[in-house]
Amino acid sequence: MRNYIKKAYIYMVVPAMSLTFTACQPDFEAINTDHRHPTENDLLKDGLKAGGYLTTFQQSIFPVGSSGTNYVNDYQIPYTLAGASWIGYMAPAQNKWVGKGFPTYGLRAWSNYTYNVMAGTPLRYWMDFKKRTTDDAAAFALAQIIKVAAVHKATDTFGPMPYSQTGKEGVLQSVYDSQQDVYKQMLRELDEAVATLDKEAHNILPQYDIIYEGDYKKWMKFANSLMLRLAMRVVYADEALAKTYAEKAISNPQGVFEVAKDMAQLSKGAGVTLKNPLVIINNDYNDVRMGAEIYSYLKGYKDPRIASYFVQATIGGVTDYYAVRTNLPSKTDYLDKKSFSTLNVENSTPVYIMKTSEVYFLRAEGALRNWNMGSGTAQAFYEKGITTSFEENGLAASAAMAYVANSTAKPAKYVDPVNSEYSKDAATDITIKWTSTDTFEKNLERIITQKYLAIYPDGQEAWSEFRRTGYPKIFTPVLIATDADVAGYGPTRIPYSNEEYNKNLENITKAVTLLGGADNGATKVWWDKKKK
Repeated sequence: MRNYIKKAYIYMVVPAMSLTFTACQPDFEAINTDHRHPTENDLLKDGLKAGGYLTTFQQSIFPVGSSGTNYVNDYQIPYTLAGASWIGYMAPAQNKWVGKGFPTYGLRAWSNYTYNVMAGTPLRYWMDFKKRTTDDAAAFALAQIIKVAAVHKATDTFGPMPYSQTGKEGVLQSVYDSQQDVYKQMLRELDEAVATLDKEAHNILPQYDIIYEGDYKKWMKFANSLMLRLAMRVVYADEALAKTYAEKAISNPQGVFEVAKDMAQLSKGAGVTLKNPLVIINNDYNDVRMGAEIYSYLKGYKDPRIASYFVQATIGGVTDYYAVRTNLPSKTDYLDKKSFSTLNVENSTPVYIMKTSEVYFLRAEGALRNWNMGSGTAQAFYEKGITTSFEENGLAASAAMAYVANSTAKPAKYVDPVNSEYSKDAATDITIKWTSTDTFEKNLERIITQKYLAIYPDGQEAWSEFRRTGYPKIFTPVLIATDADVAGYGPTRIPYSNEEYNKNLENITKAVTLLGGADNGATKVWWDKKKK
């Protein structure tokens, strides 16, 4: 108490002293200004007050960086060891986390960490950026798009989450919204952001924008494309809402992504060069291998994208692609990089936020549902999604056309070259070529399977689509060592952390009520309504 009084007294006295000296010496303020650091007036110049926060805010959509390993760890735990493993894109080289980590469904220990990466950090940056854009509607519209791009992954992972009350004065603890309400607000925010950018019609902080260098029209396309993704996510929970916003995204004059270069990615821009976190996970950590499921599809389809995604290895003198099942006991059998396929990734490889190919597959599904997805049929959008993916991976159009026309190739059996008990027949016999006489469900499987192959390595999105649709079909787990009641094909969500129960019990109790089931890894999130 005594220290507090002394400090308060000092702070009250200093302003009075300053007034006295200022009256005697006209240049007192200039003499006593530290010109090495920007003032608030300096920050207003050239957009620095907001722009200085924009670059860091954008890097929270997915963890990227230029030095150190903090961003690498922030990427590995929520994205590589969770979604990308659960959907079979990647597998641990040695499962060091059996029973206490994501690959075998130990979910609780990393829950708080995951939430902070997906939502806690982006929302803190959003609140800072919001304070600095009170007089700039276009910049705040940008902030809303970035926020949704980052935070929708959190609600897809956990379900109900704090959203509508975040950053409001007087709110001291996290107040949870239902996932239904979060989705409705996110869709409204994207719609409003597009309208604001259209009205303001000027580029925004180009010196600081590492994604589109301030081009507001590209941001409108991204917002509409993201709106289409979120709309389709809720189709089995609220088809009317899904259709309304999907068609709104397509009918907007600025439209959605249409050419490969429209895609949203984190790589370099505004004087910043970012490194892909998978490089250190792949090389320095030696923690990741090609997943068995994506192997089955790429190998069976003779898909040339396999060389874009993975590196060949050699076993017994035979050079080929060798993959690993995700849910294995802890083994050292797969640690040799020369024997099992690693990722084909470099520091300059972008971290993709949303690819154009994904948008075409979303439009294909919308057209399959007889929604207005613009000029084109479900088949045309499906085939355009494949050809665009080939283009995104630097492959020839002729290769894409031959691939699209293939009516016989099917996913391959996965063969484990060192532990034959883990070998597995293909999970499906779905072919590539569109067949108009096939059922809705068969063609939906085609769309989602090819989307799965196109959006690699975004395991978070692929996992969400698997939960939504049941596709792509994947292998049953080898080992389930869970602390969260996970069964079947893996988690349907991640439970809330123990820290939240300790610090925010009243609100987390309400959150579980909104969830509508036990707080574990088997309860489904709101939009996961399809009978599979």
